[in-house]
Parts: sequence; structure tokens; C-alpha cells
Amino acid sequence: VSTSDDAISPVVESVNWREGQGVAHCSGAASLDVLEAAQAQGASPGAFHPMQAFSSVENGVLSIPGITFGIEGDAEMREYLSAIAADIGGNPVFLEAKDKVLYHVSGVMMGNLLTCLVGISAEVWEHFGYTRDEGVKALVPMMRAIAYNVETSGIPAAVAGPYPRGDLGTATKHVEALQSNLPKLLPLYRELALASLHLAVEQGLSAEQESEFRRILAGSNDD
Repeated sequence: VSTSDDAISPVVESVNWREGQGVAHCSGAASLDVLEAAQAQGASPGAFHPMQAFSSVENGVLSIPGITFGIEGDAEMREYLSAIAADIGGNPVFLEAKDKVLYHVSGVMMGNLLTCLVGISAEVWEHFGYTRDEGVKALVPMMRAIAYNVETSGIPAAVAGPYPRGDLGTATKHVEALQSNLPKLLPLYRELALASLHLAVEQGLSAEQESEFRRILAGSNDD
């Protein structure tokens, strides 16, 4: 069942199920409870969620190989759904009901919210004479490189920029530029920069540098 989350239960309720059948939804956040109508008639419930962002059918087909599928269900459903994932080039992970929402949070942060971050970063280009589309064109190669670096070098080694380098002066300039031109962007920049400090420390940033960065970023707090 690959409908929107709110439509899963109504769709399942509209079908006559029987013992020996299985039914799986493709939601990343919904529990197996949405399949209760099928289970009550003897069908085995399961979940089969692709951890991927699909913008179109064509792109979706091309982007399936290598992705992770979050799978729920009893032993038989897990085995069956794992085989489907393997057949289409995917990697199965097994989820418990209590972990499902956090699993989905991870996907939304990487997929939906990362897309928003790209949009926001590209819009900064509008403040020095370019369009958002031109900003996207400039940033996409960096996105590809970041994904490659994360995949090949791992975290925190893939983290780059002024924070792991200890460039205090650059961080100060960032804060000043945002205060003057894009003050509404400061809270987001600050929180992301603080998160990057955690990884920068893993790379070897000194305690003194971390403390100074935190002082600079605290000065950007206009909440």
C-alpha cells in the first residue's frame, strides 16, 4: 500500500482479506496498526519503507539500487520483504514499532530538511546579485562532493569549513554578515554551526578553540 499515510487505513479497509495473505504499507512513520483491518481478517501485516527521496517515477526507479528499506513484521513477513528488497538492489533493516518514528525523523532530516537547507543557502545568492537557481547550480557540485566524502571518508572526516579548521575570524565575519543582511538566518546558522563543532572536536579542534567559537556564536543569538 503506497498511498499517503492518512489513506492507508481506508484503502486497507476497502479490501477483503483472508488468512495466508500479507499486506505491507510503505510509510516511514506509520505503525502496523494502520493495517489492523487486514490483520483482523487473517492477513499478516508488514511495513516496507524505502529510505529515499522520490521526486518523480522516472527518478525513483533509477535511485532505488543501493538504498535502505525499513522493514517491520513477523519473521515470515521480514523474510519475504527482505527478499523483495534484495531483488531490487536494496538493503533491508529491521525496525521495532518503538523505533519507527525516530527512523523516519532521520530520513526527513536528510531528505526534506536538507532540500530546504539547499533552498535557503541558494537564496543567500540573491543578496549579492544572483538568482536562487544560479545559487543552486553553484552548490549542487558541493553537495555531490559532500555525499562522496561522507561515503568514502566517513564522519567526522568529511566535515570541512571554518569550524574544523579553527578559523575564528571567518566565523566572526559570517555572523557579522548575517546580522547585517540576513538576521532571520542567524538562528539556523548558529544551530548548525554548533552541531558542526561537535564533529570538529572529533577531528581535533582544541577545547580553547571550541570555547571561542561558542562565544562568537552566542553573540549571534538574537532570540
